[in-house]
Amino acid sequence: MNILKDRAIWIVVVVIILAGGIYMVIIDPNRVQKMDDIVVRDDTRQADNTETNERLRIVELELLGDKKNLQKLRDEYDIHIKTYDSKVDSINKAFSKVDIEIDKILRDMKDKFAEVQDQLEDLEDDISSLKTQTKRDFRSVNAEISALKEAIDEISDDLDE
Repeated sequence: MNILKDRAIWIVVVVIILAGGIYMVIIDPNRVQKMDDIVVRDDTRQADNTETNERLRIVELELLGDKKNLQKLRDEYDIHIKTYDSKVDSINKAFSKVDIEIDKILRDMKDKFAEVQDQLEDLEDDISSLKTQTKRDFRSVNAEISALKEAIDEISDDLDE
């Protein structure tokens, strides 16, 4: 049985060696090539990942810069709005003062016109009374002239006689 055992062991050893040889010659190069391809793809992926991370970092920096610029613009806008509001308020105050002055002038003009109207009415009354007095004086002068004319006529008649 020793021979059978030895042969069996040698057959198993030869089969294992042949299997190892076949593995080393046929299967292992494919595996090694696949592993090399995996390594290359991993390197490519890592390079892509690194490039993507770098681009992401650049974009984040740009966004951070844009955010700062936007904040700066927002602050400037707020300052401009405050300045605009203050100027509008001062203009509104100036217009309010002008409106008040115009109202005061209109009120004074109405008072002056009312005063002038009263003075005109007084003047009309004075003129009317002067007309009446002049008519009265004219009538009395006419009456005196008539009386003098009659007196002259009488004197003339007396002289003629």
